[in-house]
Amino acid sequence: MTTAALRVSGWGLLLAGGAAGIVLPHPVTTALWTAAARLFDKASDCGMVARLTSATKFGPLIRRGIAKDRGSTRLSFHLA
Repeated sequence: MTTAALRVSGWGLLLAGGAAGIVLPHPVTTALWTAAARLFDKASDCGMVARLTSATKFGPLIRRGIAKDRGSTRLSFHLA
């Protein structure tokens, strides 16, 4: 994928996570935002990765998700 396509996909996942956060529990939102952070990382957009991982509430969860799945590109949902 091109850098632009990765960024557009990342923004799409961010929007989906925001919409999902209205009606679904936070693990779903966190999974979507972690996947978005991975796409921004692949696109070498360090600024967006830093913004997502520095968030007070979800940042640590996103950082753990990125570190845990560093070699994997699959999106998985773990409902609590």
